[in-house]
Amino acid sequence: MTERRWPVHGHISGPIVMIGFGSIGRGTLPLIERHFTYDKARFTVIDPSDKDRALAERHGLRFEKVALTKENYRDVLTPLLTEGGGQGFCVNLSVDTSSRAIMELCRELGALYIDTVAEPWPGFYFDAKASQADRTNYALRNRILEAREASPGGPTAVSCCGANPGMVSWFVKQALLNIAADTGLSRPEPKSREE
Repeated sequence: MTERRWPVHGHISGPIVMIGFGSIGRGTLPLIERHFTYDKARFTVIDPSDKDRALAERHGLRFEKVALTKENYRDVLTPLLTEGGGQGFCVNLSVDTSSRAIMELCRELGALYIDTVAEPWPGFYFDAKASQADRTNYALRNRILEAREASPGGPTAVSCCGANPGMVSWFVKQALLNIAADTGLSRPEPKSREE
């Protein structure tokens, strides 16, 4: 049997830090392995539970059992995302960590950033001083957009790239393109939301 050759979509020149190693993190790891080149010795998984440490280590990755907090996230992430030169890459797949705070730190460090959802620090959803509207996912998403507006340009940050909304939208677009091609419909690929 011949080995499957996966397309390589890019090279990550610096360290990779994956925050969270639950079901999404464990499912994302093979995608990173297949579609990117990188220095495996500079790939670190951070999770407050070490129940899947052995899996990370079987893949040749470092594992740090630590819960990121408002008080420690800078101290924990800064050395990991700047280690050994190149452009760092933060893959935030955790809960109870502020997506905006980590994204802004990555920007300061010149690191790339991606997450699946705009996540707050613990206590956000139960803050009795905030209105119901101020404690919604919509409000969290707006805070991410405010960060972008306050500081345009810089390293790429992709936020709220979860399953639905997120990747589902990409898959639907590709499915529609496939259906159009399979049925002989000759249309250019859409370039804007309106198209």
